[in-house]
Amino acid sequence: MKLLVSPEFSAKLSALSPSDVQQVAAFLQTVAANDKTALLEGKSHQAKLLGDGVYVLKIGQMRLYFTFGNDTEGEYVLILDATTEQAKTGSRELFATKNPKTNTALNPAFNTTINPKYNTTLNPRYNTTINPKYNTTLNPRYNTTINPKYNTTLNPRYNTTINPRYNTRLNPRYNTSINPQMNCAFGGPYLYGADLQQEAYLVRANDNVELVFDLSGNHLGQLVRVNDNVRAQFNANNEWEGYIVRANNDVSLRYDADGDWIGLVV
Repeated sequence: MKLLVSPEFSAKLSALSPSDVQQVAAFLQTVAANDKTALLEGKSHQAKLLGDGVYVLKIGQMRLYFTFGNDTEGEYVLILDATTEQAKTGSRELFATKNPKTNTALNPAFNTTINPKYNTTLNPRYNTTINPKYNTTLNPRYNTTINPKYNTTLNPRYNTTINPRYNTRLNPRYNTSINPQMNCAFGGPYLYGADLQQEAYLVRANDNVELVFDLSGNHLGQLVRVNDNVRAQFNANNEWEGYIVRANNDVSLRYDADGDWIGLVV
């Protein structure tokens, strides 16, 4: 069967160990020598359907994600992603593609352009256009279109497509490609506290909603897009907790509902 690989899969290969790469290569040889039925029913490989035609295959500590398709040359296999369990360490710190602890350009203590104490355009106490107390379009208590309690398309309790209990592709306990504990190449984005300690990570659900999970994969709530620069943050009970203000392409600043700066999203 013809084999195709996604750019995401190709990029992840460099993050895999040599032994994992060898196992991937062995599986790709199996793909080339078999048809769909043999791949899904073979004794040496046990593939499970995640949903929407996406399968996951566990090989040792590694998981491969793939799907099937057809073109003018017939049926093919498209390898979507590969993940492997991240080694346990004494620290809860997880791999971040963009780490504010090691990259000073992402650290407000060194880069004053992303520090609201110095850049007042990013400080809601000075810039009222990003302050929900003054700009009611940013305030879910007044703007019900961004409030999950009133807009059910933003509410996981009513919209099961953004509910990780029902949509397992958005659940890091089932989809290990979005689980930084299992996928050493996940990389973020993470929510950091003011001390630059990782507190949670984001999983994109759709154009308007990002799900928030703690580092153990528990669903904490969601971010709702308000505009290009601001996202509102809600907890798992759909209560408004704060908001996120974009500082640049890599960094956003976290504020609580009272406008106090509490951390970053990188």
